[in-house]
Amino acid sequence: MIKYVDDVLAGRILVGKKIRLACERFKRDLGRSKTDEFNYYYDEEEATKAVKFIESLPKTDGSKLDMQPFQEWIISELYGWKEKDTGFRRYDRAFISMARKNGKTYLASGVAANGLLREKSPAMNRQVLFVSNGLKQAKLGYNMLSSGLNQVRKKSKYMRQRIKVQKQEIEDLESGSKAIALASDTSTLDGFAGTTIVLDEWHEAKDRKVYNVLKSGQAQEDNSLLAVISTSGLNLNVPMHAEYEMLNDVLNGKAEADRYFIAIWELDDREEVYDQNNWVKANPLFSEPKVKKKMTEKIKADVDLAIKQNNMIPILVKNFNMWLQASEDSYISADDWSVGKVKSINLNNRDIYIGVDLSKSNDLTAVSWIIPTGDGHFYCDSHSWIGTKYGLDSKIKRDGIDYRSMERAKECTITRLESGIIDYDAVFEYIQSIIGKYNFRVKAIAYDPYNFDALLTKFEKANYPLFEVRQGTKTLNIPTRDFREKLYDGKIQHNGNKILAYAVNNAILKVDNNGWQIDKARNSNRIDPIAALINAYVAGMDYYEESEANQHANDYYTSAEFSF
Repeated sequence: MIKYVDDVLAGRILVGKKIRLACERFKRDLGRSKTDEFNYYYDEEEATKAVKFIESLPKTDGSKLDMQPFQEWIISELYGWKEKDTGFRRYDRAFISMARKNGKTYLASGVAANGLLREKSPAMNRQVLFVSNGLKQAKLGYNMLSSGLNQVRKKSKYMRQRIKVQKQEIEDLESGSKAIALASDTSTLDGFAGTTIVLDEWHEAKDRKVYNVLKSGQAQEDNSLLAVISTSGLNLNVPMHAEYEMLNDVLNGKAEADRYFIAIWELDDREEVYDQNNWVKANPLFSEPKVKKKMTEKIKADVDLAIKQNNMIPILVKNFNMWLQASEDSYISADDWSVGKVKSINLNNRDIYIGVDLSKSNDLTAVSWIIPTGDGHFYCDSHSWIGTKYGLDSKIKRDGIDYRSMERAKECTITRLESGIIDYDAVFEYIQSIIGKYNFRVKAIAYDPYNFDALLTKFEKANYPLFEVRQGTKTLNIPTRDFREKLYDGKIQHNGNKILAYAVNNAILKVDNNGWQIDKARNSNRIDPIAALINAYVAGMDYYEESEANQHANDYYTSAEFSF
């Protein structure tokens, strides 16, 4: 059952980095399972039974199904790993992602079949749920399961007596367990306690409400599974992409999640799309020759058309499972931004350039800062203030960010004023507090003069150095270009601030005869944190050149060559 893992690690199957890391994780955990410190073991016999059971269900056309090696690996991991203490399943969550048309529906129906008919805990009244944004999508896996079980019932008297298949519900009469397809409506889902849940096309969800309701419903289930089986999407400011980023850290050893199964098939780089040999990285079903031939012809036609139309992003997302912004003229890609993430850095006693972007009452007010850290590098971070004049819940829904949780993470402050508008006194006090906390040496408070009068006098009275940043390509062109180039060169670093990343993801370039700037007018999504960051960078861009020039001057004035 682990042949796929062996073939991947031996290089016999071409995969992307994340699948290789997942296979290495499996091998590493086998070794850990022999120690007392690791509370899980791999039951190969149970894994084999789960695979064989799913293979016993015929395809919708009645033919026999032989699972592909990657499918065997998924099912083996989900059902082979157990807790040493209880014998319950190890993985209570799964994140399985691949390009479309690679058998996700089949996997969903197989996981559901196991949950409905083979699970032993709980022994009675198990709930198997197919959940998606729309009932039609949720029904795909449900209908495949219905078809397979109906064919089995026709051949087996025992199964006819045991299973009742209806349009809205499949019931295992022996245990009272049921399988149901549901649309992702929190009011409908609240009453369910799914023991096995398949969540499809999660990339379309704007918030975590449905996921949280489903998971909370499993709180009393000791042997539950919530499996996300989905492709990537065109919106990076959604919960599934945040989960994807977190799981990338798990695979790379930066975070731990021993009860979370991860399998993500994708291209490692968008340039790989131009070599058909790489397509299997996102399309594991290419292991089946007939499927590969058919899919290759279709994908090639799509790629050729996308090249002619100069719009590769939809193809890269759906056919190659890459998370990318919907627009070709995005300022910075999520992949490029994430490369700059660092764990921690000593910020004490450093120079700092602080950028400010004030807002209207219903927007974000953002303060972002740039800190030179040596060797041409800059470290950046941000803090935002959230207005509630038109309601916080509506703002959370519109922006797709849970500002309450972001406030708990200390990335933002939700206004406490009864009017709901931003408290500019709180903004000024926050800036003073971080300066004092780290003993920063303030080189500039860089600000957009629009609407800045409320704070200008406060900074003047406090004797902070002020730097006015006029908005327009004449001022912003070179800094906007240079900031991105330094990011590409690995010279821009950050701590993974989620609201700042949200703004970066939404930043669209405005290009005219005078050059570049970030286009606020075209994007209704909030980009204030990156706008504030560019303001800071306008002031601090030449820091290293100026420092070097000052050093040369000092060296000259203190040398024997200088005299009056």
